[in-house]
Amino acid sequence: MKIKIPIKELEREDVYDKVEEALMKDPENAYTTMGIMVEVFGVKPQEVKNKPFSDWKKGLPTMYGRIDRCLKKLKKEGKVNQKKHGKAWVYWYRKPEYKVRVGDIK
Repeated sequence: MKIKIPIKELEREDVYDKVEEALMKDPENAYTTMGIMVEVFGVKPQEVKNKPFSDWKKGLPTMYGRIDRCLKKLKKEGKVNQKKHGKAWVYWYRKPEYKVRVGDIK
């Protein structure tokens, strides 16, 4: 049972926030999970490209899973679009749709 949590811990950005912010800042491009690892989290492409998870450095498979879950959650929330491109799934931020009701126009 948690009774108190340091505010510093709450203010620190988590993976979900970083993924959402990165997609929001670049709405003209779509990213794969690995693309986000490289672009947002600074993973070197040679550390993950054409390698099985077992050959990745410690912690990278976990990061991949966290990013992938974040993308699926964002998709479920309707914040991102998803499409198959070749063998990979790509994600991009949805532009907000503004709906105008008849009574709102004056």
